[in-house]
Amino acid sequence: MILWNILESYNKDPAAVFKQAGLDIEKMRIPGARYNKDKVAKLWEKTAQLIEDPCFGLAAATSWHPSFLGTLGYAMLASSSLRMTLERIVRFFGIISSVNAGELIEDHVNKTLTFNFIYKDWEPLPIHREDAALALILSVLRGNYQQPFAPVSVSFKHNNRGCLKRYSDFFRTPVTLNAPTSSLTLSLEIADQNLLSGNKELATLNDQIMSQYLNDLDDTNLSKKVQSIIIEHLPSGNISVEAVADQLAVSSRSLQRQLREEGQSFTSLLDKSRREIALQYVKNHQFELTEVAFLLGFSDLSTFSRSFKRWTGYSPEQYRKVA
Repeated sequence: MILWNILESYNKDPAAVFKQAGLDIEKMRIPGARYNKDKVAKLWEKTAQLIEDPCFGLAAATSWHPSFLGTLGYAMLASSSLRMTLERIVRFFGIISSVNAGELIEDHVNKTLTFNFIYKDWEPLPIHREDAALALILSVLRGNYQQPFAPVSVSFKHNNRGCLKRYSDFFRTPVTLNAPTSSLTLSLEIADQNLLSGNKELATLNDQIMSQYLNDLDDTNLSKKVQSIIIEHLPSGNISVEAVADQLAVSSRSLQRQLREEGQSFTSLLDKSRREIALQYVKNHQFELTEVAFLLGFSDLSTFSRSFKRWTGYSPEQYRKVA
């Protein structure tokens, strides 16, 4: 959604760019759904090719909403200090992406707290994503602080000197390029100041929700992996246990055995995935029901309608009227 808003702010058609990157737009509206990281990387690449501004990543600071970051967005805003805000980003970064993580370094001598990015998949992170990440984090911190403030320093691993003036204007502090790490440094005085906007109960509740969500994303959970592959390939109509097994580099017999050990089956996961997505699509009146059937991999509307009535007790037409 942040990239969608950035594209619109530059008068570009986000729907076309998402399509070029192979991303299903409606998936953004499904709670907990995730995009393949390689397709997201392609989306950033296509956006960078389309927008001529080499500093467009900074626009993330004015293109986000807490809901875009799931429960993490609201937990950050309810944090009692900027240190707690950054600690939540480090602890729950997996809510946003499986690509990057961060660490906090406290310097008692210089009385500073530094947020460093740790890269998992790319060295270095593409310039625009690096810009967007630090700009977004600082925007959150400034919103929480509710007063103008500048970090002690900011550094980027990239060497995008053409944007140095824009960086300095936005961060309002010295910016170092071609640095060993991408980082954002705050004074301890600012980092540990109690925030009037803090809400311990709300933040704790969101922490619990995020912990459960990350637990559900655990790589050891085969059912989650299978369901993710099913969702990605549903529109093709060719999803099968053999195709999923092939993508996971196991035999179909082994896959079904491992799923049984988790109390699941391929058929039940396929049915569950279709049901969860169907409920979202049918509520959206922009979609014709025949199109919904196609997106869920059904051969025709009647077959989809029978399945939908089995799931909900309503036909798709009836559910659309009462939902």
